[in-house]
Amino acid sequence: MCADTQCAQHFKGSPVDVTYTVSINKGLKVTPGSVGLTALAGVTASAKLVVQLPAGATSFTATTTATWLNISGVTASGMTLTAAGKAPGVYSALVTVSAANRQVTVPVTYNVGNNPASVNSITPERASLGFTAPAGYASTAQQMKVTLPAWATGLSSAVVYDSGSGWLSVNVDAAGALNLVASAVGLRPGNYAASLVLNGGPDVLPVSLPVSLNVLAPDWSVSGSSSFSVNAASTAAGLSGQISIDIPNLPVQTWQASSNASWLTLSRGSGALRTDKLGISVNVAEMLKLANGRTHTAAISLSVASGKADPTTFTVTLDKKLAELNFVSPHTRLPGEAGNYIVRGSGFDALADVSKALQVSGAVPAKVVRVNDTQLEVSLPAATGDATFAIANTLGAPVGAATLKALAQPAMAYAAIDTQGRKGGMVFDPERQAVYTINKTLSSLMRFQKNGASWDVSSVPVPDADAVAIAPDGKSLIVTVTSGQIQLFDPATLASQGSYKAGYVSGDTLNALPRLAVRNDGKVLFAGGSGVAGAGGMAYFDLASRSFGNIGGSYAFGWAVASGDGSHLNIVQSASYSPQPPMVSLDGTDSAAKPAPGGLTFWYEAAQSLRGERFAEGTYTVWDRDFNIIGKVALPDANYFGRTPVFSPDGKRLYVLAYSSAGLYLGSTVMPRVYVFDSSTRMVTSTNLPLLGSFDLKDYPTCNIDAYECDTRALGAISPDGATLFFIGDARLVVAPVPALSASRAAMRRLALPVSR
Repeated sequence: MCADTQCAQHFKGSPVDVTYTVSINKGLKVTPGSVGLTALAGVTASAKLVVQLPAGATSFTATTTATWLNISGVTASGMTLTAAGKAPGVYSALVTVSAANRQVTVPVTYNVGNNPASVNSITPERASLGFTAPAGYASTAQQMKVTLPAWATGLSSAVVYDSGSGWLSVNVDAAGALNLVASAVGLRPGNYAASLVLNGGPDVLPVSLPVSLNVLAPDWSVSGSSSFSVNAASTAAGLSGQISIDIPNLPVQTWQASSNASWLTLSRGSGALRTDKLGISVNVAEMLKLANGRTHTAAISLSVASGKADPTTFTVTLDKKLAELNFVSPHTRLPGEAGNYIVRGSGFDALADVSKALQVSGAVPAKVVRVNDTQLEVSLPAATGDATFAIANTLGAPVGAATLKALAQPAMAYAAIDTQGRKGGMVFDPERQAVYTINKTLSSLMRFQKNGASWDVSSVPVPDADAVAIAPDGKSLIVTVTSGQIQLFDPATLASQGSYKAGYVSGDTLNALPRLAVRNDGKVLFAGGSGVAGAGGMAYFDLASRSFGNIGGSYAFGWAVASGDGSHLNIVQSASYSPQPPMVSLDGTDSAAKPAPGGLTFWYEAAQSLRGERFAEGTYTVWDRDFNIIGKVALPDANYFGRTPVFSPDGKRLYVLAYSSAGLYLGSTVMPRVYVFDSSTRMVTSTNLPLLGSFDLKDYPTCNIDAYECDTRALGAISPDGATLFFIGDARLVVAPVPALSASRAAMRRLALPVSR
């Protein structure tokens, strides 16, 4: 034993051997001290550990920091470690065992190999998803299977929206499949995009799938009766139909309908998509108020009560072509006169039997011929009274009437009425026994009306007036106004009947043939522009519809001369161009003008007979309707030159007003002369038309001086009985009865007219 602290000295008798026993209690022990686990990817692995508890301990605890390692089966003598299925790789963990204040740490190594029986990543059965839905509704549901790696902990999803939000619904069913629905509620029509992100747990990489949604505008499908045609054979029962209404990409729901036109009646105001049809019919009473010869439209407004579709319209057209009469031409005839007359209107092609459909009072037609849809030719026997034409139809609708008036023409005495100012156009009205003209200098429409043995003169101001003509029925005077209008006047009162704006109107300052001509269908051709877009170089104003349009073709309208019945127009395009454009002609049924043969280009004065059988080119040549030369006009007196040609109504005589170059001075006693030529027969062995005679006027209708400013060209007309000539210029209206001429052409002499009154 030591006697000091450093054990440098010992007690006597030491060291002494002492015998003793040391007992060591059992400690905490885990066997094995380390664990190595091996498994294929996605497959679990386990190992048992034996635990020796220290003295006095009856239990232990075990923990690990690894989420993939599970401790189970814990008893007083051991436990089981189980590693979850993992992706290929090497994983490490520590297991801490504690008992009686003692701890043992066991390292665990988990070696996971590739598993050929398992996928290695999240695998959806489609690479993308696409949905379609009408605005306001959901798409059809889609299901998509997803295969997960064996080590995935479960399937979850998230949606990342590129446009719009909240429109994709995703649910995972018990079998692990995805159920998806896209909703277009609150979305406008268009395309929307999103990404569907799929997750399988911490050891699985997420997968993103593109998702698209096409939001459709509701697609109306409306079909059925969309047009009606009304003609002379139409019945009220036949003017009806049905419309089917649907929006295929919407569920069945209620539609609502309304019409914006009084002539279109609907059978109901609402119904169900795909189930209820909409009946439509023409309200005959309202339809009859519409303009004839035109196409009218009505719009049916359609909507759905849910508001899930924008309203739409369905257009219904009505082509109203009831047979209608507008004019008979000429509209007057002499009592006891028989002949062929032209009835103009529209809708004649629909008449099954035109002879039965045409109703004529005051005469019994010998023959009725349908020329086309707008023209009939009627042969009438002689009669002393008026004849009125009308057309019947199954609807009982009034469609106009036209009257052929039988008018006796009184004998007229020679007269000369002073009227200064340059004139534009000249009309003799046999119904009112009046002459109308435009005074360009005074800007007025003038009327000279026979009153017994005298003539009453009246006028109304028409600023910028250029020319005048009369309607085919004699009910309107047509005046062209160079400020751009067509104006109508009552021939009886000179009261205005309306003014209509054209594109533009051209005119002239000289005494000239009018720059307008009236066809027997009521189309008034004029020099200018219609203001209406479309093909055709000749503007017209339609008296029947009170509208403007264009005659087809590329020809222009300069000035023209029309036959008395308006069935044939000869038109000069221009006299100013080189090379000179051809003269063109236009019949009453032509849709386009056609160039005249024979090298005809232009003239400054011309005439046609009542029905266009004869045409005088200036005072030089007479042609027939087909432009065959009838003969030349040769004045027998060398000093005289032709000024104004006028045909007898039947075209058998040509009257040529001529001036003498020796009489062109103030105070001259050399008067104008009217030469009368026989134009009834085409010349065969000679060129010049036979001269039947001549007679002198007592007055000049125009100025008669040899000066640049003096326009010696007069305008001419003739009465329907061929007994009276009318000439007007910038000095006078001359009324000249035609004297009897000798039947002997060889002994022709000049006749003198009575003194003017």
